[in-house]
Amino acid sequence: MSDTVSNPPKNDNSQPLDPAPIANPRLWPLIAIALLQLAVLTIPGRIAPSTMFHFMSMMWGAIAGLALTSLWLVAFCRLPWRERLAAIALTVALALCAIFFSDASLNAMVLGVVITPWTIVACGAVALVSIPLGWSVQRAALVSVMVLATIFVLSVKMDGVRGTITAEFSPRWTPTNEQQLLAELKDKHVEHAAPDSASLAAQTSVWPGFRGPQRDGVLRGVSFATDWDLQPPKELWRHKLGPGWSSFCVIGQQIVTQEQRGDEEMVTCYDANSGEPVWEYGIETRFEESLAGPGPRATPTFHAGKVYAGGGSGFVSCINAADGTEVWKRDLTKDLKAKTPEWGFAASPLVAGNAVIVFAGDQNDTGKAVVAYDAETGDVKWTSGRGKHSYSSPHLTNLAGVDQVIMISDWGVQGLAVESGEVLWENEWNIEPGNRVVQPQIVADSVYVGTGLGMGTRKLDIAHDAEKWSATEEWTSRDLKPYFNDFVQYDGHFYGFDDRIFTCVDAATGDRVWKGGRYGHGQTLLVEDAGVLIVVGEDGEMALVKATPEGHEEITKFRVFEGKTWNHPVIADGKLFLRNGEEMVCYELRDWQETK
Repeated sequence: MSDTVSNPPKNDNSQPLDPAPIANPRLWPLIAIALLQLAVLTIPGRIAPSTMFHFMSMMWGAIAGLALTSLWLVAFCRLPWRERLAAIALTVALALCAIFFSDASLNAMVLGVVITPWTIVACGAVALVSIPLGWSVQRAALVSVMVLATIFVLSVKMDGVRGTITAEFSPRWTPTNEQQLLAELKDKHVEHAAPDSASLAAQTSVWPGFRGPQRDGVLRGVSFATDWDLQPPKELWRHKLGPGWSSFCVIGQQIVTQEQRGDEEMVTCYDANSGEPVWEYGIETRFEESLAGPGPRATPTFHAGKVYAGGGSGFVSCINAADGTEVWKRDLTKDLKAKTPEWGFAASPLVAGNAVIVFAGDQNDTGKAVVAYDAETGDVKWTSGRGKHSYSSPHLTNLAGVDQVIMISDWGVQGLAVESGEVLWENEWNIEPGNRVVQPQIVADSVYVGTGLGMGTRKLDIAHDAEKWSATEEWTSRDLKPYFNDFVQYDGHFYGFDDRIFTCVDAATGDRVWKGGRYGHGQTLLVEDAGVLIVVGEDGEMALVKATPEGHEEITKFRVFEGKTWNHPVIADGKLFLRNGEEMVCYELRDWQETK
């Protein structure tokens, strides 16, 4: 494209018949900016070492793209100032319209990091393809892109993001699954099944809480048919439930989980054989954020006839397991002046002795990041620990012959005495931004800590002599980079997610053995005696995978849910329980038998 229009004809007095020539707009910088923006949006997601790196590249790419586009428009587009000011005014008006009239789920970060970069890409694309048509058509096309982008923003709501920070949208006027559930519950009377009082008041449970009896994601002492092509699991029932990323605890023939229903955060008990409700416990509170969505994050814990639950807004409740009545309730934001984390309180309560232990967060460095409540009364027994943020849960174990609670936070990892909260040992591993999510793995007297940020895994050897404790770093490996996806240990190897790809790592060295199986950001459960892994993918597919260092061997895979699935699977009494933020399902496993 030439830089100027041709010289206009002149009359005999050498005066131009038309206005003075003006320069054509300089569009190639806009096209170049759009190409760079497209590269930032697409390439890091394919080659990035971690999802956090991908997110940071998107954020800084969006800032750079907006800054460069603004600079081009103000200083280098070569348009008359009247058109530049009109373009700036239009942009500001459309941006304000999007900010003030869009759905509440589209916050400033979503508009800035997701919508703005793709709008820049679209503007560059139409500028490129419309070059032969001249500036008048290009100008109309650019205005149309900006108007259409605003219409899109005003017409949709965001249904959260995937683990890759990929946004999901739906029409603004369509009801959410939660709204549909509330409408169904309002229109019909829900019959509650008779509770199995004997099992609900039992002293023990085969699956009492988050990730099982030892919080390690391992099912022991049972086996079942693993040739799912010939003997597939049989679906027994499927029901809607409210949003939340909780898993289940199993109490006899009942299962208990947590969910959000409107303005109530619920702990709900269902019959394991039918999925029908048994009892409900609700607190008038709601936690919601636009990326991960609404609902509780933690999983209830069953102990000695009671259910202990931690909600996304900071309430910790003790509930009678037989009928769902409240025994006591505490509020972390009041007891410890804790600040609600960006993604909500997520610690599943740990029962150790007569203490109920949860992570609250210590914003003022007072040594009160972790709190222990009396299991019977709810009174505060002790506070201890470092860290402002953590989405991990307290972990009970025995190291060097001493029972202790392992707590991972943004500061690092600590071992706390069960009875007093005394810090026995600690290891600082403060990576910014420093939120931790995954659970530790314990092998002998070694603690394996994942960052929860896709930054790697560390092995700590814990020792205790007559004078002091020590936590010695054995290795730190980037061959296993869990994000919010827990890993399991079997026969000297770890199996879990290296960011988005399933991986096997040597537990002794931290070296990768194999990598394969793209399940997104899912969760896994080890069936130890069968030597298989239940892998629930982020997109709702479930795979049965052999737990072997010989290579990734997928036995079979089938779809369970259509929606995003981040919840941990549970197996108990020959049944496989799965849920996500929209529904739950139960499968019967064939040839179920106890091996011990």
